[in-house]
Amino acid sequence: MKEQSGTIVGIDWSADSHTCYELKADKSFKIPDSVKGYERLLNDYPEAVFVIEEANNRIGDYLLINNREVYVLPPCRSKEARKYHFSSGAKSDSLDAKAIALTFKEHPSYCLKARYSGVGAKITKLVTMYNIVSKTHSQQCNRLYSVLLRYFPEYLHIMDKQYRSNTSLRILSICPTLTELGKVSNEELRKILNKENHRMTSGLRKKLDRIRSEGISWGDTSCEGNLIMFLANQILTLREEEERLRGEMGETLENSPYRIILSIPGVKAAIGSYIVKAYLTHDFRSYQEMQKYAGTIPFLFQSGRKSIMLMRKKCDNDLKNIIHMAAFASLKTCGWARNYYKRKRKEGKTYGHALRALGNIILKIAFSMLSKMKKYDETLFLNAKGIKITQPNNTIIPETFTNPEYSQDAHPSLAATKDVVENLNVT
Repeated sequence: MKEQSGTIVGIDWSADSHTCYELKADKSFKIPDSVKGYERLLNDYPEAVFVIEEANNRIGDYLLINNREVYVLPPCRSKEARKYHFSSGAKSDSLDAKAIALTFKEHPSYCLKARYSGVGAKITKLVTMYNIVSKTHSQQCNRLYSVLLRYFPEYLHIMDKQYRSNTSLRILSICPTLTELGKVSNEELRKILNKENHRMTSGLRKKLDRIRSEGISWGDTSCEGNLIMFLANQILTLREEEERLRGEMGETLENSPYRIILSIPGVKAAIGSYIVKAYLTHDFRSYQEMQKYAGTIPFLFQSGRKSIMLMRKKCDNDLKNIIHMAAFASLKTCGWARNYYKRKRKEGKTYGHALRALGNIILKIAFSMLSKMKKYDETLFLNAKGIKITQPNNTIIPETFTNPEYSQDAHPSLAATKDVVENLNVT
């Protein structure tokens, strides 16, 4: 990143007002969180570079919409920057804004240039909502497990993993306790479930009969029943919302040039949206920058004679998790991915390590595809590098797995870059 010699304004944002620090004049000031405050900032600093802590905030969106140069500093980096620049431990909004500005001046590589596009803005909103719904769903499932373990353990143990299925949750929303389950027969439940396209299998009938016979009644369980019913209904609602959001994300991608991302093995609407959102909202100059942002490559920690490779914590953890899921999904549909994973496991790598290495390659391919707007072509990807194809979806990967076709000339700045996939492995 080239050194910035112009005016640098660091911004520590908050809900009601934003503290700004102008590095050249060494002064701090506040602006209200309103269009009037944003306009004041634009008028006072027409040629400034704005650096802001990365998060969901209106001021960053406004600056980008008005074609201003904006860089973002990962939230965990801002805390690190304050400790580095102000070792006394003092904390204030003005010091935070100053630390952000100084970090960009002295360590510009810590910051990423932000971008704005219509498609990127819409996908960002959908990904944000999906992320909230998905995490809430996971939390409510954990809460339901805890409540069932305490108040209705027979249902939990007999149903086993099936207790989280949609059919099981619908049964809990009708009969949340042993008392209620004893009042409703299997035939009555079957009629209710059939109307909602749920199946009452013979195995499910046997499990419900076991629960009725082995369950222990604890007297009045109306409060517990209401709680279980509430959680079951909420989980079902969240799953419907997840499905709706996946459909909307898929439709948005399909109606945009970035639908090419869906051609990567294992990448569907939700995973593709996370990748495209990261690509469109940040000006990554190379695939390595995108990998660092996603946390799929480690960093070297050195202290004295000690030197170890550690996983990145200063990254987009949501993107990191989704790339892990993409790697896992690719094992079912992609021959070279499956063989690459198996080889890593034979080398003694752990399950997570092998998936991270595979996810790292997938992210590298995704960056190059989006940079060149070129659809994924597995035959080209494999044959161009001498990877033998034995059968469809079953490839043999040589000991030296050379870099994919997509890694070359993925960006003008990478024209001379030569790397091998083996160097991407995590240790």
